[in-house]
Amino acid sequence: MQSAVERLGEQELTQQEKIEKVVGWFAKAALRHAEAMEAYDDEAASAQVQELTRFYAAVVREGGLEAFFVLLEDPAPPVAGMAAVFAMRESPDRCIAVLKRIAKLPGLIGFRAQVALERWESGEWLA
Repeated sequence: MQSAVERLGEQELTQQEKIEKVVGWFAKAALRHAEAMEAYDDEAASAQVQELTRFYAAVVREGGLEAFFVLLEDPAPPVAGMAAVFAMRESPDRCIAVLKRIAKLPGLIGFRAQVALERWESGEWLA
């Protein structure tokens, strides 16, 4: 069974249109991941991480990082935060600024952003 990313390659879209679709899918998956985390649904959260990883890899493979970086300014903290986590190695200054902003928020989203910053600063970054 083909993934959505694989099927996208079969459609007659421009490169930019393909990248924009995948970036949009990433944003939706980030929101689903946040919902799963808030519900303490590890299985659903893990499934979304797999999707996010696949979408990010497709964006990188297709040369779409500049389009992806737009997500760093998304008004939804789960989208901006997840984009920052995935793009940390490519644009650390921008991503750190996003995570610092989100770390000030209450609840799980703020806590997770703070942990991401601590891991980056300690050198134990895994993404």
